[in-house]
Amino acid sequence: MKIAVRRTYLGDRLCFPEIVPGLLVDIQAIHAHQLTAGGAHREDAIARSQREIAPDLPALLQADPGLTTVRKAHEHAMAAAELGDLPVDCLWSAEPGALGPPIGRPGTVWGMTGNYPRTRSGPVEKPPNPTGFLKAAGSLAGPHDDVRYPSVSRRVDPELELGVVIGRRARRLSPDSAMRAVAGYVAFVDISARDIAELDNRKMDRGKGFDTFGVVGPWFVTADEIPDPHRLRIRFSVNGELRQDGSTAEMFHSVPAQLAWLTSALTLAPGDVLSTGTPPGVSSIRPGDTLRGEIEGLGVIASSVIAD
Repeated sequence: MKIAVRRTYLGDRLCFPEIVPGLLVDIQAIHAHQLTAGGAHREDAIARSQREIAPDLPALLQADPGLTTVRKAHEHAMAAAELGDLPVDCLWSAEPGALGPPIGRPGTVWGMTGNYPRTRSGPVEKPPNPTGFLKAAGSLAGPHDDVRYPSVSRRVDPELELGVVIGRRARRLSPDSAMRAVAGYVAFVDISARDIAELDNRKMDRGKGFDTFGVVGPWFVTADEIPDPHRLRIRFSVNGELRQDGSTAEMFHSVPAQLAWLTSALTLAPGDVLSTGTPPGVSSIRPGDTLRGEIEGLGVIASSVIAD
């Protein structure tokens, strides 16, 4: 199951993509439709849908880690679509600029560093332990939002990464149990102002925290649709030129090993995100560039770079 975010003037709406070509199905609305089809009064169905379907992904996972109600709404939407019975007021247009980051504003966004070989030539030495950094949740942007190139920077690098979304509160996970805490996955472009990090004594926090420096989407994909997150192809292009062509199989530390390491210190909450590092091929960008990233099974991110 896939969940997208559609921006509207009344706030963000959680939606199902790909059920109807070119359209998004509003999850709260289709759940209300499901309830009325079962005999509920329209006003009661609307109120119950608003109670049972939280407005963003972190709250949704907090209230229902298994997404049971959402899955039933998805089944109802699929069946209604097959019958041509999807109400118009359950549908939103799916133009790219209307999509927001599907993960909302999680409390913790953690990025891994040095989790892939820097190059595919020469000997490769696996680092003994994972390493990483906290990334500002305010840096998150939708899958087709413009990336704003900071006026104070002269070197900005994008990295396409597999993002892991947490489905339940997690502390001191073991490698054997860690995957049970995973709700699903997103494509995540982690962007860095390298020269700013150098100015900050090589601390990456500010250099990775600029607005739009975490491009996410186009949707959240539940874990059951990705049987093995360690066998996904990652491709990233700048101006149509392929810069990264790798696989999550190249990770030094697996997803469960990363989660066990991270939760030895942090408590992760539903909706929190772990971005797992990037394959070789990272290069710098400039205003005017166009970016395209795709992770197998997780959809496509396409953004333009503009001067801030």
